[in-house]
Amino acid sequence: MQGIVFTYRKRKQSGKTRLINSKKDLRILLRKWGGVMLFSLTLVIGLTAGTLCSGNLSRETLKNLDFLFATNMPARLSGGAWGAFCAGFASDFLFLIAAFLMGLSLWGAAVLPLIAFFRGFGVGVSAGYLIMTYGLKGLVFYISVLLPSIAVSCVALVYELGVSFAVFRSILRNVLGKTSGGLKETLARYFRSSLRYLVITFSASVIGSALWVGLAGLFF
Repeated sequence: MQGIVFTYRKRKQSGKTRLINSKKDLRILLRKWGGVMLFSLTLVIGLTAGTLCSGNLSRETLKNLDFLFATNMPARLSGGAWGAFCAGFASDFLFLIAAFLMGLSLWGAAVLPLIAFFRGFGVGVSAGYLIMTYGLKGLVFYISVLLPSIAVSCVALVYELGVSFAVFRSILRNVLGKTSGGLKETLARYFRSSLRYLVITFSASVIGSALWVGLAGLFF
């Protein structure tokens, strides 16, 4: 029995086609991860600025801002596990709730980068203050006790800011009449995502308070 075999050769893409596909892939990438990348960069800029400015802040200012920046070690140590948890989670919660509410506001997009910057600024101030005040001991303390929970909470905040920006865009398109669908499902996903990041932040605070109680006494 004889058969006919057909061979298909994949046509080689031209340079113009590859460029179009690359632009399309870039747009998809930016649409999906652009917000996360933007807020991550803004947070890093704030961290750098906070580290550089920590030496110029007065001791009284640092004491008053300890609620956000973790600089008053004796006061925090006296609070025990519950005090360490409340101090860590309360400040993280403020940033999360601010990001959540700004996502529901028509002018919230202008504030979202400031939230990321100020969070990074606080992290930088804490790190810079501990290193300048306590030297190597402060650096080891920061890395082993504070950094694990701070890193997790910052990642959760960045993703929360990303979904907040996406919801803001959806609301804006709906208001301008560019989409005909409702916002019910979008808002439902937004609430679920925000709740997930809140749980992650809560867990990070629990871990942070455990590290604080278990290790802080070895340094201070």
